[in-house]
Amino acid sequence: MKKALLFILLLSVTEVTLSQTSDFVVLKKRNNRTIKTYYPGAFLAAQTYNGFSINGFIKDIRNDTIIVLQQERRLTGTEFGSSLDTFSYTIGIDYHEIKTFHYTSRYTWGRKRGFAQITLPRLMKVGGVGFLILELVNTAYRKESITANNKIVPLGIAAGVAATGFAITYFQNKSDKAGGKYKVVYVKNSK
Repeated sequence: MKKALLFILLLSVTEVTLSQTSDFVVLKKRNNRTIKTYYPGAFLAAQTYNGFSINGFIKDIRNDTIIVLQQERRLTGTEFGSSLDTFSYTIGIDYHEIKTFHYTSRYTWGRKRGFAQITLPRLMKVGGVGFLILELVNTAYRKESITANNKIVPLGIAAGVAATGFAITYFQNKSDKAGGKYKVVYVKNSK
């Protein structure tokens, strides 16, 4: 009896050690250091080139395709009003179509978080462009010259603030793209 149990135990251990996992995707820095590895069961937050947000758990990775189970909570109409319902669906996406992998703690469910990443560049763009438009409209309404009362300096400062906001947004988006700050490596598990 002990030999039979030992044989079954050894057989199950060898099956576990010899079983192969599916393919996986690795994000690497330019110096080939691994940033993050995506495998079945891992959470994936990303964005595709056409603007589709991916937020879900990976079910499988095969043939260059990442199969993700996404879930959304929506208000659904009923006879008695509305109720909160969970809508889940499975999608398959080629890993080449993913523009940005949100792999750091700067992202919460696929969106950047924090004052410096979101609010500050937006405020700089809106404030700079808004001041420029308002000052130019007021100058035209009063029929004054742009050079009168030394208006060039505040207009230049407002243009600089707006340009800085646009530059921050541009460089943040450029560095987060696949091919920018990191490269995506597909590892095929041969059987």
